Amino acid sequence: MAISATAGSTLAIGTTETINSPDDLLMIGEIVDLGALGRTYKKIEAPSIGTRGIRKYKGTYDDGTMTIKLNRDPADTGQAAAIVARDNDGDYNFRLTLNDYQQTSGFVISTIIDFKAKVMSYTLEPGGVDNMVGSTLVLEVKSGSITETAAH
Repeated sequence: MAISATAGSTLAIGTTETINSPDDLLMIGEIVDLGALGRTYKKIEAPSIGTRGIRKYKGTYDDGTMTIKLNRDPADTGQAAAIVARDNDGDYNFRLTLNDYQQTSGFVISTIIDFKAKVMSYTLEPGGVDNMVGSTLVLEVKSGSITETAAH
């Protein structure tokens, strides 16, 4: 797999069902910036007066927070579903499809990243005179829920 542009990638929201494959996914439209996703570990430090050094260990992990910038369109079915999910406590299915497709034997296969997340916020951002009215969608990714199927 080679490097690829973000342009052409998509993000879709599903339901709180436990299995992604039969889920009805709705594309979230008007995405400007997808933010970041992925596992990070807490750092544990053990200082010692005698050695003046700090030993470092890995603690708990967090699969991340995605802060997604949008051109606000509450009539978009994906954005509307995210607004509904914001007011629900469940973990929703999401699918990120990257624009890194490979064409193999007549099939086009892109990297697909499935994960579950809570929709923590969907905010209005009117901005300034030369800005589009925007929104920010914040997803807290459920630790251990990320699965990636690489383009091949």
